Amino acid sequence: MEFLEISNLKKKYDDFQLDVTFNVKEGEFLSIIGPSGSGKSTVLGLITGLEEADEGMIVLDGEDIFKKSIQERGIGLVFQDYCLFNNMNVEKNIQYGMDKKHKSSKEIKEQTRLLLEYVGLNGYEKRKVTTLSGGEAQRVALARSLASEPKVLLLDEPLSALDAPLRKRLRTVIRDIHNKTGITMIYVTHDREEAFAISDRIMIMREGHIVASGSPEELYTRPNSAFTASFTGDGTLLPASLFFEGQEGSIFVRPESVIISDEAVNPEMNPSYVVINNVEIKSVEYTGSHYLLCMDYNGHYVLALSLVKPTRQLVSLLINRESVTRL
Repeated sequence: MEFLEISNLKKKYDDFQLDVTFNVKEGEFLSIIGPSGSGKSTVLGLITGLEEADEGMIVLDGEDIFKKSIQERGIGLVFQDYCLFNNMNVEKNIQYGMDKKHKSSKEIKEQTRLLLEYVGLNGYEKRKVTTLSGGEAQRVALARSLASEPKVLLLDEPLSALDAPLRKRLRTVIRDIHNKTGITMIYVTHDREEAFAISDRIMIMREGHIVASGSPEELYTRPNSAFTASFTGDGTLLPASLFFEGQEGSIFVRPESVIISDEAVNPEMNPSYVVINNVEIKSVEYTGSHYLLCMDYNGHYVLALSLVKPTRQLVSLLINRESVTRL
């Protein structure tokens, strides 16, 4: 039995219907990504009880919580807009969710100190939350969610309101909190790079359904569909017949799997590669670490990465057959 089991969880709206089934292991960091409107945040709302599901099953740690109230589910939730109490200082905000009936004042103080240490805000106990930066406020929101000692912590795009450099720093903080506490986390984000950087496993949603699930490495290197392939990173979709004689369908290749040559290449001398000669470079973009090339081969666009800027308009490509994904 998995730690969190979601079975046939359904919610129907006038123009949208959600239907998902998935499990989460205890201590797992699961991220949910997908296009806007795919149902990511709705899943979190249904699990917490903020939204009422039409039908389904939610079992947490062996207990059916489908009909339980929000307070009885043992689930914490962090939003993107912090939701702190402006009339309370940092300490009081964190302690708001604690079970004070079964803790002494000393235990409450020690737990508050430990939570602030987890989120990197040591000594902030007496600070007014109105004086905090966006990143600091989100850290307090994280600490407050952990203060209630939930079995599962759900995070709904918690970093989307912050600038890019701060998002990168705080995503490391969130993963570090997960590592220190061992808490099960479900993380919703629109940022693919963010999900890839911190997740044990990623689920991809589309139009209310789960269309792919796996480790970041699995989803990137072996996507199960053209949608998954394009949603998880740049790449090229080409006819399968180009690689495998007589085969129908398509193949997908990541740009880093394409080797550029300024000279014509003999296919017979490179049997492990698909060789394409006389490919025209249409554009070159410098990204800081490499050049991203967009090329045309008989009406098909091909993407490739190169450490050096090409000097010719026509080049040859070598693609390792083992790096090709058939779709």
